[in-house]
Amino acid sequence: MAQSRPFTRRSLLGAALLGATGVAAGCGSAGIPPEPGIGRSGGEAATPETPGTPAGSADSSPSATAEATNAEIIARATVPVLCYHQVRPYESGDTSYSKQLLIIEPARFREQLDAIKGAGYTTITPDDYLAHLTGGAQLPEKPVILSFDDGKDNQPEVALAAVAERGMKATWFIMTTVIGNPGWTTKAQIRQMAEAGMTIGAHTWDHHDVRKYKGKDFTIQFDEPREKLQELSGQPVDTFAYPYGAWNPAALPHLEKAGYRTGFQLSDKPIDGRHPLMTLRRSLTASDWTGEQVVAKLREIAQKA
Repeated sequence: MAQSRPFTRRSLLGAALLGATGVAAGCGSAGIPPEPGIGRSGGEAATPETPGTPAGSADSSPSATAEATNAEIIARATVPVLCYHQVRPYESGDTSYSKQLLIIEPARFREQLDAIKGAGYTTITPDDYLAHLTGGAQLPEKPVILSFDDGKDNQPEVALAAVAERGMKATWFIMTTVIGNPGWTTKAQIRQMAEAGMTIGAHTWDHHDVRKYKGKDFTIQFDEPREKLQELSGQPVDTFAYPYGAWNPAALPHLEKAGYRTGFQLSDKPIDGRHPLMTLRRSLTASDWTGEQVVAKLREIAQKA
């Protein structure tokens, strides 16, 4: 159901906090229903068609924030981007969906990282990717972006050490309404991750479906989280991840106006021809993939791009 007025913060806070009671907070994906019971709006698959331009068909004009043309950006957008959520042992209340796509056990997570590194992949940041997309900056032979959504506390407490110990980089997309609440990332941990060389990105204020925004919703969900995360991290916050990976063309100009330079969906949908930097692809990482399987998936993603 579309929103008829801007979101009421008090009414949405309880929904956002439910993940702290043992239910896995997660994005789902545009093709997979979001985890049930977390009190958030889900929805059908995103429909990224821009009026007058078939999805993924690039015009030849330069992007508003890029040196390259949109067609050149799309041609360069081949870097695999993996999406994780929670890194912790399974608990009795976890659903099969959560254990498949939203929660990865620490030992399996470390196995995947070791395999990625062992196969010769080098982790890069969204800024590295942007420089490549817009200016043709050289990337490592096998680049990959590791990303984490939502901001559960096990990310800085467990995942950060595993990533940093291997000399890798990651991007942490955090929704701001839950910062500092039980079970969620604290202000100090956001600064800790930034100081460890990680990238802090935005994931809206409360994980509400971007396709339903109207009026002041864009300020609440795009502008204010960016300002808050910049204050807490001490770094520019220029990258954004869509809840559920879902977006619509109407939201993209608002995202650019808010100051974001890259936006990541979560599906196999084509990159938007008019806003390629705001519709870059990511892939959910299955929790049961072995190291060998995750490396095979990286090769598959790069070949499909």
